[in-house]
Amino acid sequence: MSTQPPPAKDPLDAYAPLEKSKSGGRIGLQALSRFCHNIGTGLHAGVDVRRVFETEANRGSTAHRNKILEIREHVSRGTSVSEALKASNGYFPSLLCEMVEVGERTGRLEQIFLRLGEYYEQLLKLRRTFIMGIAWPMLELIGAILVIGLFILIIGMVSDGEPAMTFFGLYGARGAIIYFTIVGLIAGAFTMTIVAAMRGWISLEPFLRFLMNVPFLGTGLQNVALSRLTWSLAMATDSDLSAKRAVELAVKTTQSTYYMRFIDGMKNVIGRGRTMHDAFATTGVYPDDFLASLETGEIAGSISETMLILSREYEDRTKTFFRVMTGIAGALVFLTVAGIIITMIFKMAMQYIGILNDAANI
Repeated sequence: MSTQPPPAKDPLDAYAPLEKSKSGGRIGLQALSRFCHNIGTGLHAGVDVRRVFETEANRGSTAHRNKILEIREHVSRGTSVSEALKASNGYFPSLLCEMVEVGERTGRLEQIFLRLGEYYEQLLKLRRTFIMGIAWPMLELIGAILVIGLFILIIGMVSDGEPAMTFFGLYGARGAIIYFTIVGLIAGAFTMTIVAAMRGWISLEPFLRFLMNVPFLGTGLQNVALSRLTWSLAMATDSDLSAKRAVELAVKTTQSTYYMRFIDGMKNVIGRGRTMHDAFATTGVYPDDFLASLETGEIAGSISETMLILSREYEDRTKTFFRVMTGIAGALVFLTVAGIIITMIFKMAMQYIGILNDAANI
């Protein structure tokens, strides 16, 4: 009895479109930072990329392990790491996928992962700082909301019929239920919007594009995007990538349509023999300091070194921006609490004055 040999594997199979992972969700920021550090450290030590992902598959939650096993399977079949990450159905953020592609094309994959690990770790620290900065004002806000609800309930309990003083017509148990329902709906809508944006269920891009034109906020968001762009451009230009491809990859790492909408036009400018500086300048959305540094780097033949230095400057500006925004957010919450209390006192005072006027007219 003869046995048929297994069919030969088509070498082009590795380049076929990957099947998207069926499970949703997105990796958490802390897990993402650890993941990048682990992969970068393993690659820097010279461990085979398949072995690195196999080791990573033994860490984290069950969902994370399954995702890593899928990536290892894709990589074992000859797929690039960036394509394997993109096939995870949004589990990994787009920025990671774009930067990993830059790393693979420039031969600096381990540096990219280590740098991304630092980047996400810094984001985690900024988020913790922000939460700690607004924690006390938020407690004050919650306390003010509860006090008002208690006031609405009490004035209904101590009065027969409609009391002389109410909170915008609300009193008693029914008024308290209406009040807390309204507050709950507002808080729930705000929370769901934040969660949906963080998980990628909705896009805040139109809103963010509007904010890009708001003084201070626009500058801060611009620094966030340019810190990514300059760093990835430094990596891409220090390789054998064409100018078109280097610009395309760098702009994509901003993850903002505010910048990415100009990619085709920028590539056309470079295709006509113009410089990178000309390509960026024709868009009209990049700041003068960035354009001046890029032009200097092109003239001196040191774009990579110039962009790397500039990326650190933008990174420092980004940290300052988030620290200021934390203070502003805390102040806004405090002012909201003060506004609620003042409104409540003013409303009660006007009602009390009305009661005195009615008594004087009797």
